[in-house]
Amino acid sequence: MVSRRELKTEHEDVVLRQFKEYISSKVMNLELLERPEPPDAIIELDGQRTWVEITDAFLDKEHAISLTTGACEDVEHLPDDRRLIIDPDASFSRVLHSVIEFKYAKAAMCKVAATEGLGILLVGIFTPFTMAEEVARIEGSAVTEIIASKARKIFESIYVYDGSGRREFHLLYRL
Repeated sequence: MVSRRELKTEHEDVVLRQFKEYISSKVMNLELLERPEPPDAIIELDGQRTWVEITDAFLDKEHAISLTTGACEDVEHLPDDRRLIIDPDASFSRVLHSVIEFKYAKAAMCKVAATEGLGILLVGIFTPFTMAEEVARIEGSAVTEIIASKARKIFESIYVYDGSGRREFHLLYRL
């Protein structure tokens, strides 16, 4: 078990390592250069310097609390059970959109994009009701519309990945 502070760093390390493996499977090369915070990483992708931001989309707040408190030793675990979830697909869709919009509204992300150029956003999908592959298939056009409405472009591409188990990455959006 780890503390909540350590959990974030461990999570990001694993996601970055598995994203590197995914990129390698596409016959591309990814080298981790820095971990400045923000962004979560500065990388070189096939000889081009860019950056990566990692975020998570949980079914809802209760599910997020349950998963994170269950993985940490410095807080009491608050289980997420015995409750009714009404229309989980629509609920999760709203969460996904808000997580992405939050990154576009964040001053730190705008500053990184202004100095480093467009980056890559990796979004963990944490819901028992769907998988990242399905989210990429269903949500791609809605996310493209959301980003098209933004005055400032921040991410060149957005990938979703399954939050639990083996992380498989799926392209959600590309500029």
